[in-house]
Amino acid sequence: TAVFKAVSEGGKNFRAIAIVAGAAGTDGLKQTGYTSPCGVCRQVLREFADPEKMTVLVATGVNDYREFLLSELLPESFGPSMLE
Repeated sequence: TAVFKAVSEGGKNFRAIAIVAGAAGTDGLKQTGYTSPCGVCRQVLREFADPEKMTVLVATGVNDYREFLLSELLPESFGPSMLE
């Protein structure tokens, strides 16, 4: 949703995205671990980013995160350049 909203407002080249998720608890957000983007989301990111330069951060908090390149999460991907 974030990518489609950005594209609808003119964004076309993305360098990074941070993903933080969890289940609602009685005292706010209870973290349940890292939440990685699903396959469809990875492909959408690939449509608008260079997979060798796009950083994907998955986090449970400010000081607890993992960093990946999109190419690590979506190896041998199909992208716009393959349609030329």
